[in-house]
Amino acid sequence: MIASLSLSLEENGTPRYQQLRQQLLMAMDQGRLQEGDQLPSSRALAQMLGVSRSVVVQAYEELIAEGVLTTQPKRGVFVAQHTLLQAPRSRAVKTAADASYERFDSGVDVSVFPNKKWAASMRRAWLNPDPKLLKGEYEAGYPPLQRAICDYLYALRGLECVPEQVLLVAGNHDALTLLQHTLADDVEQWLLENPTYPPLRESFAAQTCQVLPVSEQGCAPPTTRLAWAAVLTPNRQYPLGICANPTTRDAWLNALADGHNFVIEDDYDNEFLYQGGLSKPWFQAAQHRPGTCERVFYIGSFSKVLFRGLRLGFIVAPLSQVSALRHSQKELGLFASQTLQPVVADFMVNGAFYRHLNRMRRHYRAKRDYLLQLLAAHLHPWFVWHKPNGGLHIVTYVKEEFSSEQWCRELNGGCLQSGLRLSWLQQHYAEQETAPKGLVLGFSAPTEEQLQAWIKRIAEVCQSLSEKL
Repeated sequence: MIASLSLSLEENGTPRYQQLRQQLLMAMDQGRLQEGDQLPSSRALAQMLGVSRSVVVQAYEELIAEGVLTTQPKRGVFVAQHTLLQAPRSRAVKTAADASYERFDSGVDVSVFPNKKWAASMRRAWLNPDPKLLKGEYEAGYPPLQRAICDYLYALRGLECVPEQVLLVAGNHDALTLLQHTLADDVEQWLLENPTYPPLRESFAAQTCQVLPVSEQGCAPPTTRLAWAAVLTPNRQYPLGICANPTTRDAWLNALADGHNFVIEDDYDNEFLYQGGLSKPWFQAAQHRPGTCERVFYIGSFSKVLFRGLRLGFIVAPLSQVSALRHSQKELGLFASQTLQPVVADFMVNGAFYRHLNRMRRHYRAKRDYLLQLLAAHLHPWFVWHKPNGGLHIVTYVKEEFSSEQWCRELNGGCLQSGLRLSWLQQHYAEQETAPKGLVLGFSAPTEEQLQAWIKRIAEVCQSLSEKL
């Protein structure tokens, strides 16, 4: 089937993953790809197109995040079965293939990035560079940056580790790929939260997976006898924002005591807490429990605290697992770029990083409060929400009287017609048909003017739908 789509990527100044994404969307708009059609694996499609696998992975991840594609464990990637994201195909409607949709975004607000401070760190870092850095010999990470990350984690999260435990990676995707490879012989089943970040599910498409429902207390450990590894966001669950309570934490740590299972703790968005206190990382709690301290990995990223293009993250591993992780890193060739690591190290050591983080925390809190005001002023007849104590997005739930599939589809179509693509909560669930209906509204990257315009746009479509009832 894919051969009939006539996909072709060119050197025309547009990134190849964007070309692929647009061509796949055009194929859907023109009916050449139908709901339920299976796409080739990222590796197979990359071979067909003669490009690196990362090109296909990035295109797939964006379409999965938008709900256009979906993943099924051990089966692969498919065109989403539901029609929630499809606008009526008329000439008056903008299609994703020929227009760039606006969207709520929980990424970095680059307009307030301290460019001069960063440039000063770049000058200092490369004025007299370490010869080993120039030779690419720091495969696990630049030692001063490893030390700076240890200091940062202790200051922010009370997490104690040594530099030898810190492995630098090119973001969370590479971190999870390395961990899958490292633990392949020890793990029979992977456990994922439900809901979760859609691209995360895609990265485990080739694995035997079980999804765990998230409740107000977090998600409970499984009862299976299979050896498992769980990928969890326990201190701020994505996208629901729930913090697992102490009882849930203790249940998970107790489940690790037999020495057969693992937890991978993604400390998502915990740099941005606006009220209250953070709970202790499970990695730290495990250090005081016999039998569990070698079973928890901690992963983090600089993409939300600095900028996405940095593509730099880290794994904090138990000392007994460091050698195996480094072996996997060499076997897979998944090394983080060393070029910017000394810059990040200088930025952290001289204090500019912490000043920037404190400033962004205040900046994003103001944006959160502004979005809450907009929601109360414009969307209260159709949605309910709660005030999150941290993070970079707000989840709004469609009120029950408006929660039909038809209403949501028409709301989505109306917003698409005006150039706004919505991120639906349902897209984050393994079974979208039975998932609660709502919107995930990222507020950190857009301007206040954009937030106001988009919320008013949603309200206008909702009002027009209400008038039809």
